[in-house]
Amino acid sequence: MRYFISMLLVVMLFAACSHENADVIKIKTSEVISTNFIGNGVQWSAYPHADTENAVWGKLMTDEKWDMNFTRLNYMKPKLFRVCDQANWRYMVGFDKQGNPILDFDTPEVKAVEKIFDYAQENNITVLIGEWGTPYKMHDKDAGHSDKFFGANDPKWINSIVAYLDYLINTKGYTCIKYYNLVNEPNGDWASVKGDFVEWSEGVKMLVSALKEKGLDKQISVAGPDAVTRYDNPRSTYTGAGWVEESAKQLGDEIGIFEVHDYTDHELVRSGGFKKYHGDIAKYAKDAGKQIIFGELGFSRNSEENQARAKADPFACEDSQMEVYDYSYGVDMADALIQSMNAGYSGAAAWALDDAMHTLDDLGFKHQIKRWGMWNSLGTELANNPEDENIRPWFYSWSLMCRYFPTGSAIVNTDASGKDGVRITAGVLNEDITVALVNNSSVQDTLALDLSMATHLQKFVYQEGNSKVDDNGFPMAVASNIKASNNFEVILPAKSFVLLTSLKY
Repeated sequence: MRYFISMLLVVMLFAACSHENADVIKIKTSEVISTNFIGNGVQWSAYPHADTENAVWGKLMTDEKWDMNFTRLNYMKPKLFRVCDQANWRYMVGFDKQGNPILDFDTPEVKAVEKIFDYAQENNITVLIGEWGTPYKMHDKDAGHSDKFFGANDPKWINSIVAYLDYLINTKGYTCIKYYNLVNEPNGDWASVKGDFVEWSEGVKMLVSALKEKGLDKQISVAGPDAVTRYDNPRSTYTGAGWVEESAKQLGDEIGIFEVHDYTDHELVRSGGFKKYHGDIAKYAKDAGKQIIFGELGFSRNSEENQARAKADPFACEDSQMEVYDYSYGVDMADALIQSMNAGYSGAAAWALDDAMHTLDDLGFKHQIKRWGMWNSLGTELANNPEDENIRPWFYSWSLMCRYFPTGSAIVNTDASGKDGVRITAGVLNEDITVALVNNSSVQDTLALDLSMATHLQKFVYQEGNSKVDDNGFPMAVASNIKASNNFEVILPAKSFVLLTSLKY
């Protein structure tokens, strides 16, 4: 009996040790997934319905409204802006007798979008600029001039783009503008090119040539293909993923950075399959020796439940993601972002910063707002609801993923936890490290991390009903100056996000 008890104790001790060793997750700083990480950020368009006296709503975006956005972004510290616009909203003001576009870069509308560029310039934020599509072909209100350009490969449009970029880069001195996006989601049947790869690729080649001729290629290059990876247009020659593959094959020299969109599926993310799917796509960029980013990242709006919620909101249109009001969206978005970083992506811009930016088809109807934002700057003016201007839950996790993964970081490998719903990513910059973790399961978990390379850490926890924020609604650490170790225990509540960092601002 004594022998049996002794052996049982040995077995239990061995099992305990084995379990402890198995659960210690190593941050493999020598195994780099990607270097020169650009960073995460947001899609932030200027407000075409509300940014000037000429806008359909008038100048509702006052200095106070802009300052509210700036203050919140000051906490977030985004590293990437995607600023998509239209020539005919800003600087294309008409046509001469020969049908050539008349350009004016001194309009109130250009000055409005320059507020975004000024902020990016002051804060070292990489800007991806672009246009939704060929001017006057995107919206019914513009149909009167839809015959002025024949497509994305029209030299008149390409020359207009280059003139605008020359003004922004050489006249205004915006060094923050690094990439240009020709046509939003060109593989879509909603795009101005309707999924025509030949038309789009011809436009890209013409644009690259024109940039070189003007000497602008030293600062700015083309981002593409901007395709929606999981959308296959039956009218297009290639699938969504195929657009990336063919861009690598046919435009490898012309593409400066690969860039894609996904309005992803909850199950794909929660199962961990998002990393595999988009990792396979990232290989096309890697093989071409280029970086890849998400220009837009969000979750599908197409569920019956979401559409019912949008219909019940008198100010929302069908192109809305009502989960932005839900705590769970902050977990899901962080989960997708962590998987994208582990798949080799150099950054991601969330769609979107602010509800007030867009309406359905950008026709300007106040009761058709695209609800996708972290707040609605015009909640009072549009919905008679000042509370709609408040910060929404998912700002918590997304802002931390922007703030604590600086530009220039190396995203490094971690031992997989092997636990359902648990994802981890780590970034290293000089002597500092940030580790982000998600538990997207319904069960609390405990992990041990080897953080012996750090000294002291801050810890943030995003958990429903238990997320610490300050008076502004900005995330606060639940603990600071925590001593790191090679067996650092982390409790992951069910459906939560946790961030540990040695970085301090």
